[in-house]
Amino acid sequence: MMKKTMFTIFAFAFSVCVVLAQNEKYSQAMTASIQALNGLDKTKPDPKALQDIANQFERIAAAEPKEWLPKYYAGYSNVILGFIGTGLDEKDKYLEKASALLKDAEAIAGKPNDEILVMQAFQSQIHLAADATNRWEADGAKFVEYVASAKKVNAENPRIYYLEASSAFFTPEEFGGGKKAAKPLLEKASQKFAAFKPETNIHPDWGKSETEWMLAQTNQ
Repeated sequence: MMKKTMFTIFAFAFSVCVVLAQNEKYSQAMTASIQALNGLDKTKPDPKALQDIANQFERIAAAEPKEWLPKYYAGYSNVILGFIGTGLDEKDKYLEKASALLKDAEAIAGKPNDEILVMQAFQSQIHLAADATNRWEADGAKFVEYVASAKKVNAENPRIYYLEASSAFFTPEEFGGGKKAAKPLLEKASQKFAAFKPETNIHPDWGKSETEWMLAQTNQ
């Protein structure tokens, strides 16, 4: 009986050590990839480096199929690739992939997730920008829907107001946008960022510097 008990304790301790080691490996891989993503030039990110980072997140996702964050960051990377793409076909290729990755992240999360909804709103925003004349109605409606859903889940998420502000900021004044329209939203986003604490060091924590830049532009 004693031997069986000792074996059970040893087996449990061993399994705990294995899980902790796997979690540490996952955390380290995610941290390195996020740091690489954050280290890119925000004004002109290198496409090859960004593609490498997106691929790395997908490799992590394959190794950790129960984690939604790798799919989220792979989607985020593809949204940026869609933004900097050189033609509509190239942009759409990345944006369609981003959409699929975010749907996967949504399925893994298993319940409404404000960060995933925010990223889906971002994807819609960039998809609209790629061909605004033909997409403003459909993608504009999707953007509004995703933002509203994100607010229902967590109205304290600062990236919600950053996206609303950026939408207003880059919309011409004759269509209800511009710096004046964006300023109250930027101020709200800034307040939310000041109070925001990510759940862990690998959870989403982007948008603050972009908010500060746009807010500075509205004060000029």
